[in-house]
Amino acid sequence: MISLPRLKLSGVGLAAIAAFVALAYWGYLTYSKTQLQKAVIELVKDTSDRLQAGFAADAGTASTDRTVSKLDDLAQEVDKHIIELNRLSASRNRPLVDAAEEYLLTARQILRSQAASKRYRAQVAASERALRDHMQGANRRSRAWIDEAMRMKDRLERDYFDYRTSAEALGRLLESLPGARKRLASHVGAAPLADEAAIGKARQRALEESRRVAGEVERARQLAAVR
Repeated sequence: MISLPRLKLSGVGLAAIAAFVALAYWGYLTYSKTQLQKAVIELVKDTSDRLQAGFAADAGTASTDRTVSKLDDLAQEVDKHIIELNRLSASRNRPLVDAAEEYLLTARQILRSQAASKRYRAQVAASERALRDHMQGANRRSRAWIDEAMRMKDRLERDYFDYRTSAEALGRLLESLPGARKRLASHVGAAPLADEAAIGKARQRALEESRRVAGEVERARQLAAVR
């Protein structure tokens, strides 16, 4: 028969073990959450650095081919970060991971849209230049000359449609980035995020470029008006 003191001692021992297990589990959860946050911040910071590099490349004077290639490479690296983010155990801090995913996805799409806009901008410039040369170099307006002018104008319109589509997408993404940045900053702070001023400058630059291309295309349309 077990004595009463032994029963009390066993109860105290079980309580101590239970407390130890609970404390160990709490410590594990805290550690896991901390490690998750560190991993997310690392991905976010590298993505921000690549986004800043994209802004610089877009504003730079390098050739279109080099700029597009760089922007494509930057977007691919951010895509790898998104895959890595999705492999993390998000259950420890789902709001953090969701906010980070939105930020990374927006950054990747901005880089892709920058590349597309640069690529289509070059095509618009080539089509506009070819049309202008054709209109200014003709000695007489034959049927064949008119047909060629119309063909060139149609090509310009197609290229401009592609450019306008990518430029509008870029504008929307740059407009949405500050919101995604703000939501993520509530979890990780502002330090690992893209600079707000740089985002604003990128958006203004995109708007100005879009207006400039629209003006060039409109002048080419007027030049190509065959009477």
